[in-house]
Amino acid sequence: MTTRRRVAAKTLPKRLQPRKRPSQSRSRALVDAIVEAGSTLLADKGWESLTLQQVATKAGVSPGSLYQYFPDKAALVAEITERQSQRELAFHLERFSTMTPATTLEEALRLMVRAILDFQRQEGALMRQTLAALQHLGRYEQLAARAREAAQIFRAVLEQHRHRLRDGEDLDLAMHVLANATHSLTHDGVLRRPDSLDDDTLAQAIERMLLGYLAPR
Repeated sequence: MTTRRRVAAKTLPKRLQPRKRPSQSRSRALVDAIVEAGSTLLADKGWESLTLQQVATKAGVSPGSLYQYFPDKAALVAEITERQSQRELAFHLERFSTMTPATTLEEALRLMVRAILDFQRQEGALMRQTLAALQHLGRYEQLAARAREAAQIFRAVLEQHRHRLRDGEDLDLAMHVLANATHSLTHDGVLRRPDSLDDDTLAQAIERMLLGYLAPR
């Protein structure tokens, strides 16, 4: 188990922790199959219709084998959410690593918005269901910590281009407004995105909004 996994296990509420962690390759493969099957079914059916019996059948394991690791649906969905959160952060960190001191603010914002939409293109169906399931899991700390880690990249970009903030604008306020506005628009925070609205059109609109918040050049 990696350090990141150990930290995640400790910060999850006890009721959401797996009964045990796999230690051998065979048991790890079994848990991976359960999580993969659960992810597919959750994305397709949602929290309310998901059952552990369905997951066991799709994973090709006995219900008893599944219950060895996950005592209930909430524990399994918490593990699915945790793994997706790790993939999302790794995806964004890889994209953001291409930025250099020469990257303009416009380029940086475009990269960040497109990265969010690109990850959603890959895992949007599952992400919508894991977000919807959070009300059943509670908002556990490692997800919030991971979001803060990604937001610090946003803050660093604004710090580098502080001269683009309006006179007297607080850096933390700007990060709060811009990061939350972007998240709401890309994650359907209030209204679901119309089917006719494609990623490119949405990305361009978000970029205009972000730049419009800043001082005119």
